[in-house]
Amino acid sequence: MDRARASALAVAPLSLAGVGALLLWLLCGDLGVTIRERAALPTALELLRRYAASDTTISLLLSTVPAALSMLLVPLAGYHSDRCRSRLGRRKPFLLVAAPVGCLAMLGLAASPTWAGALDTALGSWSPGLAQCRLALFCLFWAVFDCAAISALSLFNGLVSDLVPVRLLGRFFAVFRIVGLSVGIAYHNWIFALTDHHLREVLIGAGLFFCLPVFAMALGVKETPLPPDAAAPVKPLRRLRFPFEHVLECFSYRPYGWAVAAFVLASVTFGPFNTFYLHYAHATGIVKSTLGALTAAGYAVSIVSAFAIGWLADRYGPMRVSLVIMAVYCAVSAVGFASVSDAASFRTFYLAHVVISGAWFTAAASMPMALFPRARFVQFNSTKDLMVVFGTIVVSGLQGPVLDLSGHDYRFTLLAGAVFSLLCVVCLVRLQSGALAAQVAAR
Repeated sequence: MDRARASALAVAPLSLAGVGALLLWLLCGDLGVTIRERAALPTALELLRRYAASDTTISLLLSTVPAALSMLLVPLAGYHSDRCRSRLGRRKPFLLVAAPVGCLAMLGLAASPTWAGALDTALGSWSPGLAQCRLALFCLFWAVFDCAAISALSLFNGLVSDLVPVRLLGRFFAVFRIVGLSVGIAYHNWIFALTDHHLREVLIGAGLFFCLPVFAMALGVKETPLPPDAAAPVKPLRRLRFPFEHVLECFSYRPYGWAVAAFVLASVTFGPFNTFYLHYAHATGIVKSTLGALTAAGYAVSIVSAFAIGWLADRYGPMRVSLVIMAVYCAVSAVGFASVSDAASFRTFYLAHVVISGAWFTAAASMPMALFPRARFVQFNSTKDLMVVFGTIVVSGLQGPVLDLSGHDYRFTLLAGAVFSLLCVVCLVRLQSGALAAQVAAR
């Protein structure tokens, strides 16, 4: 990145009041983007469990299909967002589209059980059956929502990179983490049990709580105008072309490959257990209310520790702190694979999983900002997200069949966590080594 471009994108000094106002608007947006993980995903998982979907089907519908679609959408949105020079800014126009699209998709998901019955009746003898109509509509609406939510998260991170001073990134993300965990506590304490009798209303609420805060942030926050030469213009005839050359360009920097590998491995470390934790809990005899209380307790611990972890990331660097946390998770998941077989052992591991994985997400949240150039942050970050999605597709394509063939032995999700976390530690150690650290510093 040349000096002129870096200077154009430097964050202007903010007063204390300016920092506070920026934090409040970004917290509003973070409230929306965190709904996917904290509320929408567990509610959708409950809907699939009610449909008696197999492990393979759950893995396919919640992970593989949306991930495949977002592989195309997220880099495209990131590429054009980096080069957008609208009156509203370069991130806000895309956020103003993603928010209502995600909301409408979630409303469609809430209505899908009713619409599936109507579709089954309308198709008559051509219908594949009510169960298949339900799954088809679930796949459609969840894929649209997931693409909108993942795009909004990528654009939100780009907005944070544009506006927040580097010296405050760790603490900003710690505050975001606290908000997200608070949403998770509220959901698991008071909402999760309501899905037994009010699943439709919970899905509608998740859609609204995704849309409205993101929309409000996009209208309220002020993006710093960028000069026309801050990024290469997009040629008119290539506006809708997938930017393959820009994806490849990111990998021309050697540290980028190791950084991407670490993020991919971290994602697939937590993914299998997070996808099937509800089924694992039922298999060990844990009722939904107990699971909700355990989740809330884990989030509470994460809230207490979030700001300290953010400060450590600012003080010692997010890579170092993340490496230590992932090494701890590797040991815990290995022990869990060998010992989790009943309700008591599951409760212990689940609480540890929530706390340690939460610490990783807090520490690693500012790592992309430390590694990728500010001028083309969303391009680099969305390419990283593309690789994370590809890894998710590969693992999710295997985890469902493996669990079905194993007789639903969910301990294999812990074995996967141990193996992938160990590989992630290796990548972070390599990234921290002298030669690569020097290259990263030069970026």
